[in-house]
Amino acid sequence: MKKLKNKFLIFIIGIACFITGIIAGFIFKIYDKINIEDLIYKEDKTIQSASLPKPTAYPVGNLTVEQLFNIDTTKVQRKKLVKKIETYADLTHPESDIKDITFKIDGYVEELYADFTGEYVKKGQPLVKIYSPQLVSAQEEFLRAYEYYQKMKNTDDEVLKKTAKDFYEASYKRLLYWDITEKQIENLKKTKKVFKTMTLYSPYDGWIMEKFVYLGSKVKAGKPLFRIAKHKDLWLMVKVYEKDIPFVKEGQNVDIKFDAYPDKIYKGKIDYVYPMMDFKNRTKDVRIVIQNKDYKLVPGMYSKVTIKIPIGEALVLPETAVINTGKRQIVFYQKEKGIFKPLYVKLGRYVDGYYEILSGVKEGMVVANSALFLLDADAQLKGEYRKLNEKASIGKKK
Repeated sequence: MKKLKNKFLIFIIGIACFITGIIAGFIFKIYDKINIEDLIYKEDKTIQSASLPKPTAYPVGNLTVEQLFNIDTTKVQRKKLVKKIETYADLTHPESDIKDITFKIDGYVEELYADFTGEYVKKGQPLVKIYSPQLVSAQEEFLRAYEYYQKMKNTDDEVLKKTAKDFYEASYKRLLYWDITEKQIENLKKTKKVFKTMTLYSPYDGWIMEKFVYLGSKVKAGKPLFRIAKHKDLWLMVKVYEKDIPFVKEGQNVDIKFDAYPDKIYKGKIDYVYPMMDFKNRTKDVRIVIQNKDYKLVPGMYSKVTIKIPIGEALVLPETAVINTGKRQIVFYQKEKGIFKPLYVKLGRYVDGYYEILSGVKEGMVVANSALFLLDADAQLKGEYRKLNEKASIGKKK
């Protein structure tokens, strides 16, 4: 039985080997007919030929420098320069317009007539009523001096008469110094009634900008009770940047445009140039007096200011024609068609896109006005700057 199983297994293995051989032979026949190289390296010649550049009728070598780099030129010329300064400014009260109203003795506020900030008051209008024990004592002293003076008027003793008169006049002046009016003093003499409170009247017309007292407040001698300003003429404080300071002077005309009234241009004149600098913002204050007859302008308003300053005629070039590295300033003049050479120049003032040329070129010379970085690189490659420096050093030795 065991021998029979072994023979059957050998038979199966033989059939499997036979079938495998037949399949392998069929595969090799197909492989011989396929061209592997054609499959891997075949090129799409139609697409390749379509991407090739077409021949041109004008070779690149025939183009000029101007056509290649688009270099335009300009002439050194004389031009009337007008410096235009644009800056900002704020409105403020004139220092001479602000008035502090004070009381010259200690006391307490019993009545407050001007009771809110921003109220307009007229000269002579009552502001506050103050009770002061010192004021009561001063009035009683004045009445005694007045009575004593009346008694001594007819005496033959000139010394007593003079003493009484001096005492009366001193007490009278004391009340005047405390802002008690002559009318109030005369009324005191007639009635002999001491008033415990004193009404303080406004000595000026204007708006109450600040109020420092309230009903019942204690008043100290010399401390302000109110701050009043008139607003009739205002100061416009213009901020001038450091680079523009040399151009600004007193008497120059300016155009002013307030954000609140963008359609109106106010005219002004520089009244004063302050001698101090703002270290933080690097600006200097310039003052312009603005008339405010219609009271439309209010302190704190923001405005834009334009100052146009004629600074005369000068030899100039556009800023695009100058290479300014800080240490050197170079222009490229056109020696002949398509050929440019570098020249050192000395620059003066810069005004609205133009450099003033102090030396290095002459009026009428043609210089490059664009593509300066290409010309600069070309000059460095050819050693043009070195030759220029050598010529300059030889000229100095001579």
